[in-house]
Amino acid sequence: MKPWPKHPVIYEINTWVWLGELGRKHRKSVLLSTVPEKEWDAIAAHGFDAVWFMGVWERSPAGIGIAMQNEGLLEDFRRALPISGQKTT
Repeated sequence: MKPWPKHPVIYEINTWVWLGELGRKHRKSVLLSTVPEKEWDAIAAHGFDAVWFMGVWERSPAGIGIAMQNEGLLEDFRRALPISGQKTT
């Protein structure tokens, strides 16, 4: 194994979105443990030093509570994921 580079190149994957896309592509449910080998090979072919799986951790009730009290975050959420019939700014 080669040493960790001083300035690593990290590929970030939105895990839920990626698994959903792979599920549609392969027409079956895909979990991290069942991602087809060719999908891993395609990522590895780019030569990244690491892959970061965003959203893998379990969200804590405390973290959700904090986020729900942060008006700036709530505005960002509303812009990114508008509720049906809700006006966006």
